[in-house]
Amino acid sequence: MRVLTVVAVVLFHSCLSRCADDGYVPLVKQQYADKINNQIRAQITMELQASYLYQAYASYFDRADVALPGFKKFFLQASKEEKEHAQILIDYVNKRGGSLQFSDIKLLDVCDIIKDLSRTVDLSGRRQQTCICYFVSQKRQLLKSKSDPVCMRPRSDWSHGLMAMEDALLIERKVNSELLDLHDIASSGPTKDPHLTHTLEHIYLEEQVESIKKLGNYVAQLSRFSNDYRLGEYLFDQSLQ
Repeated sequence: MRVLTVVAVVLFHSCLSRCADDGYVPLVKQQYADKINNQIRAQITMELQASYLYQAYASYFDRADVALPGFKKFFLQASKEEKEHAQILIDYVNKRGGSLQFSDIKLLDVCDIIKDLSRTVDLSGRRQQTCICYFVSQKRQLLKSKSDPVCMRPRSDWSHGLMAMEDALLIERKVNSELLDLHDIASSGPTKDPHLTHTLEHIYLEEQVESIKKLGNYVAQLSRFSNDYRLGEYLFDQSLQ
């Protein structure tokens, strides 16, 4: 009997070792599909990309030749919130016994996401590039090669606040779209995961809708300062402080 017990324990630990090679925790993992795990990992990357973008924009508005402290404060807070969203998902994967693998976060990837999304909406001045995003990236020279008439203007002529809020709106729409895709995967079929849908609905989806609406309001308000944009932007910045 003792021999059988020892053999069983050895086999159990051997199984755990083999099963853990894929990064999952078999003692915890239950009805948690690989597809769900991979989608959450992609969402973590998306949240961290948004956080990185917002941190870069906060730095931009702190420049002495931009000097809009209200916008800096707004984007610093936005960066913090996105990082917190990523951490919640990281904790969630661990809670479910999932497998975490972290991807590289590159600012230019986010710039390209915004550029692709900009083709579906009318941005200020009909620009088709992410002027600020490229400027704060390591590929600033791309601004010259992209030949965008708005981005090619002197930076003193840029509508800094409006551009940044438009970029933020596009990123939030992208984040929300990815969350909705994750919710769809977790809602039906072989990957059905009631616990995940509950988590998404109670933590993420409502907040995303509110964020998109707020940014939409900001874009509309900043767009109205057509006669004296600089004065309007200054007053708007004051309201953000």
